[in-house]
Amino acid sequence: MDRLLPGKFVMGGGYTTRRPHGTSDWLLILTVDGAGRVGAPPGPDLVVERHSVVCLAPRTPHDYGTDPHADGWELLWAHLQPRPGWLGLLDWPMAAPGIRRLDLPPEVSRRVAAALTRAVTFHHGRMRNATLFGMNAVEEALLWCDTQRPTADRLDPRVLAVVEHVSNRLEEPHSVRSLAALAGVSPSRLSHLFARHLRLGVMSHVEQQRIAAAKDLLRVSSFTVASVAARVGYEDPLYFSRRFRRSVGQSPTEYRAAHVEG
Repeated sequence: MDRLLPGKFVMGGGYTTRRPHGTSDWLLILTVDGAGRVGAPPGPDLVVERHSVVCLAPRTPHDYGTDPHADGWELLWAHLQPRPGWLGLLDWPMAAPGIRRLDLPPEVSRRVAAALTRAVTFHHGRMRNATLFGMNAVEEALLWCDTQRPTADRLDPRVLAVVEHVSNRLEEPHSVRSLAALAGVSPSRLSHLFARHLRLGVMSHVEQQRIAAAKDLLRVSSFTVASVAARVGYEDPLYFSRRFRRSVGQSPTEYRAAHVEG
């Protein structure tokens, strides 16, 4: 058996697969659209709707297929032999003996689907190191799933959207109002979410990321302080220097002198 065998099915009604002795590997299934059912003896079938992901442990008897009440079932799946350390990422709530399940927020589900789709593409492309590329993609999918484990510190998808937006656009102007509009919530709600999940204010997070990026640029580039300031979102180099000193305890010039390797 290959270390990884990923795929994608778009199935109509009546589709079913039965494995009374299970498989020798782990089986990961993400419902992309429609609904499926996973037989989980001795209990009732599990209905897996859009954004649900299940993982079946080796040698778990099972049967699965399109849910009788659904018109079809679109799923991404992967048979896999986990890398060392992956078992912790598969420590999801048990929905039935040998069957683990997570119900993902839409944004996280989209990211898991994108990663699994890349695994399928690598597998069918048969490019050099396809299995390694595929395993990396599946690991990314499992890492995104891990953010939604009940025992994990779940990051709200709206906070995630803002964090990524800011990280990719540090040089652009940001405000609580503009970032709240991006997240689709009110400014006060976004502030509450940041306080809850990141334990700091929205603009404090923006400045934290800007200062961190400035430190990186000062260490590895020869950009002037004014250029560094502009690249991380400060139009006024003097204001940037004041904020940098307040955060780091040194001026940008002093920090560069102390951290650039000779």
